[in-house]
Amino acid sequence: MTILIRNVRIFDGTSLSDQTGAVLIEGDRIARIATGEGALADCDAARVIDGHGGTLMPGLVDAHTHLALGSSVEVMGRPGNFPDDVLALTAAHCARVMLDHGFTSAYSGGSSSPGVEIALKAAIDKGQVPGPRLVTSSFERLPGGMPGLLFKFPGRDVRESNPAAVTHFVEEMAGIGLQAVKFLLNGVSAMDAGSNMNEQFYEDEILAAGEAARKAGVWLTAHCYTADAIKIAIKAGFRVIYHCNYADDEALDMIEAAKGDIFVGLAPGIEEADRDRAPKFGMMASPEQVAEQAAAVEHKIRVGQELRKRGVRSLPGGDYGFPQNPVGLNARDLELFVEWFGYTPAEALHTATALGGVLMDMELGQVKEGFLADLLLVDGDPTQDISTLKNKDNLRMIMKGGALYKAPAA
Repeated sequence: MTILIRNVRIFDGTSLSDQTGAVLIEGDRIARIATGEGALADCDAARVIDGHGGTLMPGLVDAHTHLALGSSVEVMGRPGNFPDDVLALTAAHCARVMLDHGFTSAYSGGSSSPGVEIALKAAIDKGQVPGPRLVTSSFERLPGGMPGLLFKFPGRDVRESNPAAVTHFVEEMAGIGLQAVKFLLNGVSAMDAGSNMNEQFYEDEILAAGEAARKAGVWLTAHCYTADAIKIAIKAGFRVIYHCNYADDEALDMIEAAKGDIFVGLAPGIEEADRDRAPKFGMMASPEQVAEQAAAVEHKIRVGQELRKRGVRSLPGGDYGFPQNPVGLNARDLELFVEWFGYTPAEALHTATALGGVLMDMELGQVKEGFLADLLLVDGDPTQDISTLKNKDNLRMIMKGGALYKAPAA
C-alpha cells in the first residue's frame, strides 16, 4: 500500500525542516521525500494523510526496556520471578503501552524469562500482538545461581572466581536465540540497600564473558555504577553500558576513547523515580537510602553533562517498568536529557531516533529514503517543547513498518 503524508514539518532524526513537505510510503519503506508547497502532489497514493502542519518524525527508540517487570501507566505490579504465562501477558501488555506512546523500537535491558522475551519478539514481528521492534536480552545470573531477577547482591567476595560458569551462561543464552546478554556488574540498591557500590564479578570472569560473546555473535550489556565496573566492561568489549553514575576521570576517558564502539544508557528516569517516588512504594525509603539516591542523581547529572561534551553516544531509556516509573512514562527521559544534561530538545530527539536506529542495528530512526517507515505525526513541535511527546494524545499518527497502528482523524 502507498501512503502519502503531506503538509508536515519533517524532523529527519537530526533537524527540523524550515518548510513543509511530504513523504511517500511504499510498503514498509520510505520511498520519497520532498519539501515545498505542493510537494509530491503528482503521486498516486492509495491513501493521503494531511498533517495540517504537524511534525513528522521517526518513531522513538528506548535503549533500556523492561517489559515484564509488572508496571505500566495502566496497571501497577511489583517485579518478581513469576510463571512464564504471567510474564508473557505482562510483557505483551507493556509492549502495547510502549507503542501507544510512540516507541516503535526497544532495546531490552533484560527479562527474567528468556523464553518469554523470544516468544514476545516473534509475536510482535508476526503482527500477532502490537509492540515495538525488540532486541532481546537475558537477565544476568551469578555463577552457579538460577536465572531470573535478582533481589540480593552479596558481592564477589563471598565466592571464588568462576570464568567457566560465566562463559557457559553466555553460550547458553546465545544458544536459545537471545541477541544480547546482560551482566549486573554492581548491585541494585533499590532492591538491596547499599549494593550499588558492590562489585559482583571478578575481572577475569567479565573478560571471559567478552570472549564468549564474540565467539557466539551476541552483544553484551553491563549494569554499572562504579568506575571499576565501567572500566572492566569496556576492556571486555561490552556494547551497551547502563547508569555510569560514579565514573571517575579515567573511566570517562575510557568511555570517550571507545565512543565509536559503545553506547551509554544513562537511565535518568529510574534515578529521578528512585529519588522522588520510590519511598512511596516502600523502596529506597530509609534516611540512608534517601541520601544515597540524592547523591546518585547529583553524580548522574555531572556524568551526563560530561559525556555530552565528549560526544559520547548517550541514549534515553530509564529502566521503566517498576511501580515508581511505569512503562508509558518513557518519554520523560527525553525531558531529563534536556533538564539534567544540557541537551537541546532537537539533540535529545536525535538520541531517541537516529542514534537509536544505530543501536538497533536497523535502517530506522531517520526520515530517509529507503529506511523503514516507523513514523510519528505529532501535534506541536517537540524540537521546541520536548514535553510534547510525554502525552500520547499529541501523537496523531503512529506508523510502524508502513502500517498505521494509530491513524489520524480525518
